[in-house]
Amino acid sequence: MDSRSEISSFFSGFFVGALIGGATALLLAPQSGEETREQLREKGIELREKAEATYAEVLHSVEASTEELRKRSEELSAKVDELIAQGKQEIVKIRKQAEQEEAPETSEEAPAEA
Repeated sequence: MDSRSEISSFFSGFFVGALIGGATALLLAPQSGEETREQLREKGIELREKAEATYAEVLHSVEASTEELRKRSEELSAKVDELIAQGKQEIVKIRKQAEQEEAPETSEEAPAEA
């Protein structure tokens, strides 16, 4: 084979290989730019919807927890008020008992001094 034939064979093989490589690249390319943008748009919409759903769930959960805490706080406040009232009643009873115990002592002392 002469050098011209070898060069021609080389370039022919190179050209055929380039065509096959180009065709393979076109067939295996992921997608066009427009398709990629559409896919990104759809994924963005999905993410937004998921975020909105999650936000709604969290908001509902927080509202429910807040309501439960409010109810418990009211119950606790009522118990505290009840205990304070009972404490005041006990203080009044103790003072009356103390006054009654002091009263006979002072009445007994009064005749002795007279």
